[in-house]
Amino acid sequence: MLQDSDKFDVDAAFEAGLTEVRQLWSRLGSMPDFKDKRVLEIGSGLGSLSTSIALAGARAVVGVDIWEPRVAFANGAVRTRYPQLTNVTFLSAPVETLDAADPFDLIVSQNTFEHIADIDVVLKAIHRLLVPGGRAYIGFSPLYHSPFGDHGELRAPVRLPWGHLLAGRKRVIASYNRANQEAASTLAQCGFNGLKPAQFRESFARSGLEVEQIRINPGEGRLKRAAMAGFKTLARVPMLEPYFTIGMYVILRRPQTVHQTVH
Repeated sequence: MLQDSDKFDVDAAFEAGLTEVRQLWSRLGSMPDFKDKRVLEIGSGLGSLSTSIALAGARAVVGVDIWEPRVAFANGAVRTRYPQLTNVTFLSAPVETLDAADPFDLIVSQNTFEHIADIDVVLKAIHRLLVPGGRAYIGFSPLYHSPFGDHGELRAPVRLPWGHLLAGRKRVIASYNRANQEAASTLAQCGFNGLKPAQFRESFARSGLEVEQIRINPGEGRLKRAAMAGFKTLARVPMLEPYFTIGMYVILRRPQTVHQTVH
């Protein structure tokens, strides 16, 4: 059952997502040229981002998500709303299980990396699935230690910045279990990896992918940009970085050639 339907209108969320993708490209700096490209989306959710990429002229788009109800919704939404799009499909599968026989020119991911339990495994898959010279465009927020990094799971009567950190992980997990009728015992089982910015950077460095860009706390609009600039300044202080880094917007590139060590 698609539990989201009990909380919000998934059809409206899908349509809203089609416009929200502009925010991703703005925060990354620009939208890639998808014309005639083969593209993979990691964490495709309801399918809005993959659909927009298909509409932008991609040769083929594959969206993967581990939650089957969302994958089923995404496939149905494309068939009913955009029957002309025969170049996009959604799969319920971990990205590391995909076959690299037909690699991708580009890989994208929006608001997923803060949830992935094993970032190294996913980055290894990205390296394997990209063509040499191919790029991954990854944007995600909010990170767990940032002001509202629990995504509202604490469900406090008044939502306070960093309130989930003050309450502690046990209370966040208990609140998640009550709301979702689950029996999670770890933060990861609630969908949060809890990684700090330095840990993400270390994973990017280990991946074998070239880091072309890491943008911290980009925003839209004069007031939001000003606020994010203040947070970015505070995030430069190592002790404060986890608490003032809300979002990371990253471009990774698979090298054209593999450099071998000469013995």
